[in-house]
Amino acid sequence: MGVLLSRRTTGPCVALRWFDEVGRYRCAMVDKPSSVLPNLPSWAAAVTARLARRWIAQGIGCDCDLEAAPASRAS
Repeated sequence: MGVLLSRRTTGPCVALRWFDEVGRYRCAMVDKPSSVLPNLPSWAAAVTARLARRWIAQGIGCDCDLEAAPASRAS
């Protein structure tokens, strides 16, 4: 979804926004879809948010394929 919204494959998604009320970055397509898609009809916001949650698998776990490894120490 981020690639489609941002129209790029690198860098942050345009829907990634800071939310002061929860003190973290969240997907605006889930929390405030009309802020990402300004022409979205108000009646479609709830459906769009539900579809976005399913598409990004919110609450299921991260889909990032990055594997963390301990930093190597220089001797």
